[in-house]
Amino acid sequence: MIKPFPLAIIKGRTDLLINFEFQQMRFDARKAFSAAILLSCIIILPLHGQQSAGGVPVQYGDMVRWAYGQDQELVNGMQYYNKHSRSLGHPYLLEGWVHQGSVSIRGKVYNDIWLKYNIHAQQVEVEYRTMNGADNQVILVGDRLDEFTIAERYFRKLKLAEDGKEQFYQVIGSGQMILYIQWEKNLVPLVGDPRFVEEFTSPKRNYFLELDGSVQAFNNKKSFVALFPKVVQKDMKRLIKENRLLIKTASSRELELFMMAAGSMLEGMD
Repeated sequence: MIKPFPLAIIKGRTDLLINFEFQQMRFDARKAFSAAILLSCIIILPLHGQQSAGGVPVQYGDMVRWAYGQDQELVNGMQYYNKHSRSLGHPYLLEGWVHQGSVSIRGKVYNDIWLKYNIHAQQVEVEYRTMNGADNQVILVGDRLDEFTIAERYFRKLKLAEDGKEQFYQVIGSGQMILYIQWEKNLVPLVGDPRFVEEFTSPKRNYFLELDGSVQAFNNKKSFVALFPKVVQKDMKRLIKENRLLIKTASSRELELFMMAAGSMLEGMD
């Protein structure tokens, strides 16, 4: 608050004092009026002043959804940043930037989501666009994520390994015969290139087969066939040969077709 000059300094010129205080009050009033206008603009513009790409005013509810993503449950996670800037390769299952898919969070399904599956850190990353047009990425909270699909591959959270650890497995097949694949990548030291200190390995697969409710691990053709009753092992070997299936390197599509054929063969033997 500005203090007025004392009367003793003016010595009888009270008209000067009155005029000064009047000018001071008018100056403060102008500042207050300007501040009020500025404040009203700050409040009103976010609610009514922004427009969508089509020229339609964006309502407050739309702004909130844009600012915080499509859904708080969906984008509630850790902000993504690249921790491996000096690593050769990438930690993801699939090549390319992002892939379309869906996620199920606490039983609620979100479709048409852009995803990346980091098989080194075993985490799913979601990309969405903020209101100002910037791309944002968050790491979904693993404890809340039940299952997801990415590029037509289906993954479910399960406990299949001996250590009892809950992880995501690609699921292929259904019924009495289901194939599970747990994917991973490791980081190994890299020498000879000053730009990088380490590199990501190629994707590694850990296979499990559920047959009539029993889940067993396998890692090659021989251990896979051994999981079946002896009466069908010969037929299973023949089926693998006919489909030219290389278990360690087969694509998801090749495995899907094989599982369909093997399932049909087992059903025909019942």
